[in-house]
Amino acid sequence: MNNQIVDFLESIYILNKLPEFYEASRSDYTKQLNYNNLGDNFPEIKDTITTVKDLPSYINLETKTLPENIKKINIEHYKGYAINFNGIDNVQSYLKSRFGNSSRYKLRRSIKKLENAFDISYKMYHGNITQEEYDLIFDEFFKLLEIRSIEKGIFNNRNISKKDFYYDKVLPLILQKKASLFVIYNGKKPIDICLNFHADKVIFQLIRTYDINYSKFNTGYIDLIKQIEWCLENQINIITFGYGSYYWKKRWCNFIYDYDYHIFYNKKSVKSRISAIKQTTNLRLRHHLRERGMIDKIHEIKDAVLGKLKPSKALKTTITNMDFNIKLNVGDKLNLYDSKYDYLRKHAFDFLFNFNEKESDISLYEIKNNSAEFLIKGLKNKVLINTQ
Repeated sequence: MNNQIVDFLESIYILNKLPEFYEASRSDYTKQLNYNNLGDNFPEIKDTITTVKDLPSYINLETKTLPENIKKINIEHYKGYAINFNGIDNVQSYLKSRFGNSSRYKLRRSIKKLENAFDISYKMYHGNITQEEYDLIFDEFFKLLEIRSIEKGIFNNRNISKKDFYYDKVLPLILQKKASLFVIYNGKKPIDICLNFHADKVIFQLIRTYDINYSKFNTGYIDLIKQIEWCLENQINIITFGYGSYYWKKRWCNFIYDYDYHIFYNKKSVKSRISAIKQTTNLRLRHHLRERGMIDKIHEIKDAVLGKLKPSKALKTTITNMDFNIKLNVGDKLNLYDSKYDYLRKHAFDFLFNFNEKESDISLYEIKNNSAEFLIKGLKNKVLINTQ
């Protein structure tokens, strides 16, 4: 029998049940995280171990009475990040408490530029969504997540492998107000999507992703601002962003908590004890390295080595600002949204950001007699793109 791993957050937020190793859970932030397990029977463990991962300190747990042969090891493993809305009146006062004038100006500018360039709308699906909307969003969600994962060098994203599981579970949870999808649309196309799970006044943000063609506009930060507004309007106590000491979390979050692992093993079984020692050593070593920044260093070295070993497929692109009055020998207008021009779309959207032009006003042309050169033209500006 293989060692068992139990995902605590998945159990609590998605399956809405307390893992069978615990008698009760309590949270100061919402009663909906208060669970009780009836019966004192502790799961049988023979020659294996059970690891319960990702137990956040904002949930207090009571472990069931352990049988004489079972022992529990508690390991602090990650730091978690959240926004605690206690004492916060509005989004602007919160941003002022976290960012200086220059950073807040850049955030306001990103929103203004995004809404000026595109047909932007925002929607939180929480309590109501059609099957058609759900299927469209979910399909686009995982397409964007896969592209974003490849961009980040993540080729075994666990969330992508669980697409079918999430697809089956999320829709009924949205209708029960136990989950939500926050979407930024350009017209009818989702360009930024966030999957949340809810326990009344607590939100656990599981996955967020966006269309990388819009990266110049910082849609991820705009998403955060809009969701903070929604949280304040709906009297949310905290919104959590999970573990991982990313720079953006440290900037945006005002509440840091611990994530622990619990390892249950049979102290009368040699195999179980050995497995517990291996798991404990591995987790403590990783925690030690992470606390000293060594995990990030290892990833940086790994990415650098892989980058040298794997030939780059990226086109060497140069962009030249053109005098608007200069005439160029161009062919027919091209469809920027044709799949063959996917590699040009980000450049076109960067053009919109840089020159405050609108998506509806730009045109794409190929330069005659040079299939590697393209012209992007707006109402007042134009650039030449060379992809050789």
